[in-house]
Amino acid sequence: MREDVHGFYASINAQLVRGGKLHFRDAGSGRSELSENGVGGRLLRYPKIGIYAGAGTSHSWLWFVEAFDLMGFHDLDFLDEARLRSGGLKDLDVLAVSGGDTFAVAEALGEEGARRIEAFVRRGGLYIGSCAGAYLPLRSSKTPLNLFNYVNVKIANLAKTLPEPTRMAYKFCTAYGCDFVFHPVREEVILRVNGVSQFRGPHRIAAPMYGGPSMTATQEVEVLAYYEDFSDKTLFLVDETVARDTLIDRAAVVRSRMGEGAFVLFGPHFEHPHYPEANGRLADIIFRDMRKAPVNTAEPTEGRAFLGDRERSALLKDLKRELSNSRIVSVGLEILPIRWRIGAKVYEPEKIRVFLESMWNRVRVLEKSRHMIGRAGEHEPLIRAAGRTTELLRSMKRRIDLNEETTEHAEELFRLLHVYATLFLELYFRSVSHDRGLPRRM
Repeated sequence: MREDVHGFYASINAQLVRGGKLHFRDAGSGRSELSENGVGGRLLRYPKIGIYAGAGTSHSWLWFVEAFDLMGFHDLDFLDEARLRSGGLKDLDVLAVSGGDTFAVAEALGEEGARRIEAFVRRGGLYIGSCAGAYLPLRSSKTPLNLFNYVNVKIANLAKTLPEPTRMAYKFCTAYGCDFVFHPVREEVILRVNGVSQFRGPHRIAAPMYGGPSMTATQEVEVLAYYEDFSDKTLFLVDETVARDTLIDRAAVVRSRMGEGAFVLFGPHFEHPHYPEANGRLADIIFRDMRKAPVNTAEPTEGRAFLGDRERSALLKDLKRELSNSRIVSVGLEILPIRWRIGAKVYEPEKIRVFLESMWNRVRVLEKSRHMIGRAGEHEPLIRAAGRTTELLRSMKRRIDLNEETTEHAEELFRLLHVYATLFLELYFRSVSHDRGLPRRM
């Protein structure tokens, strides 16, 4: 019987939320032991995690949301570029930056965002970068990536002359100045975990890859996992020999220390919720590498209040109606042969429903929740975003049926979905955290 990895970490977090004292210590052979007596060990602490959901990100930041929710990490905050630049990192233990358009993320954050991230890490913060979030802090001479030169690692899948793609040419490469970052495979790869003292689990795990880096490590970084092999689920975009030369035995996960904190960069998506073993390694890294002492995490409660039964019922009814309408239209789009290029990324209709399902599944949780905690001025923007999403989807469907262009509509839609999902998830985690006894969200 397969072990419930998500449940294992959820139980640890539940104990920490209730005030339990859990310690871990290295037990040798890459393992850690958990105990309640703490002899010779380090105290585990419940982290406050920020997820960047601003300009440049795709849908994959929602994978962080899913994995963290399943493992009981519920003290989540969601930052766009403006909040990150204006002090949104100061109370966080962890910043998670997901996939998307690396150049667009760098441009949106700018010099001030780069300065804020550096200060956050130097003071003990943990930066977790996946895919585009991993490329962002790597050494580069390209503007605006050169604002984020924090990790001395070479990109192994960078080339001046591209290999011949065997499929999916539209997803095969991305311009990187005068060079190209090319993606030799998609879907599942096999990894050899190295240097992560784990609470549980095997040393050989699988994780999906959707454009993340293959890295050539220097002596300045620690390699936490290597690309070891492919599986029957691997989708080759180039000849397999080229893919092996580009990936196998190269670094898949690296850690780079800076001041009191660290950058941990993932080529594959360890946060993908369909890969619990990889999720577990992500949790191990968070527990081990986040700062030992908490920052001041008392959150302002002004403008927050429990929603009355009538207000709560009306809000959930409106949300369910609009989400249901949007889901119906988005399913219809998925059967059409269409995709949109937005910046450097290609978006398929299936990505729309990733946003919608992340909210739809949680509305039902809120219906059963004992409390909902609202914030002044929050509900009207949320319902407006929900209604506008349905309008845009219906308009796009009509235009596609008439063989008309919809790229501008898609650009607006994906920008709106980020705002919509962020507003909803803030409400959700604020309410669920209170129900489950997390004091920070009171």
